[in-house]
Amino acid sequence: MSKANLKLNVAFEFELEAPPAFLEESHEKLCKAIQELLGAMVLQGMPTITAKQLGKAGIAVVSHHHHIDVLNTAAAPVPREALVAAGPHLTDDELTQLARRTGGKLPVQEAERARFLRRHALALVGDFRMVPCVVSARLSSGKDAALNGRLNLTNGSVLLSDQDRQSRLQANQPPLLIEVSGTGVQLRAGCAGHTLSGPVIEVALAELATHRDPLISHWQKTA
Repeated sequence: MSKANLKLNVAFEFELEAPPAFLEESHEKLCKAIQELLGAMVLQGMPTITAKQLGKAGIAVVSHHHHIDVLNTAAAPVPREALVAAGPHLTDDELTQLARRTGGKLPVQEAERARFLRRHALALVGDFRMVPCVVSARLSSGKDAALNGRLNLTNGSVLLSDQDRQSRLQANQPPLLIEVSGTGVQLRAGCAGHTLSGPVIEVALAELATHRDPLISHWQKTA
């Protein structure tokens, strides 16, 4: 089989007026329905014609694939609260991009919708976005301590400083308090145990989403 040395991408965009029944389908079912309607006549016809035309210049089609995506433009816009819940680490501009990418494609079920938005939020920005913080916790010795660290706005994990990383936290204590330096924001967190890297401290995404605006504003100023 010959080796490809060119990649060709030919894109068409069609604006369609569909019966109401199509607009009630989930994004996945809508795409599948359109693909079935197009069938081999379109999906195989285009590669066949392309190979024939390019063959006149001695160009051979080595392989091909197709991608179908259908955007339901009649669907209600994605609520900002849902976008923030899925990506509390995103800036305002990035939330707008997330809305544009996912609009008209949301699964019907709430749990699936949340996972869908979260997946796309991380695909948009998966980098760690860290802000300094102080963790108020009770040590295994029974003493209260203020531990320095950095809160990861992308996934809610807290990385303690080198000097505090060996601290052992008391089990089954009330939620830890995380104060993000310079914001006055206090977040509740839990400790899922200890590893060689220190206590596993985590802030829930819902908690980050509640305080998203001041947290992102602070990150943008300090990044």
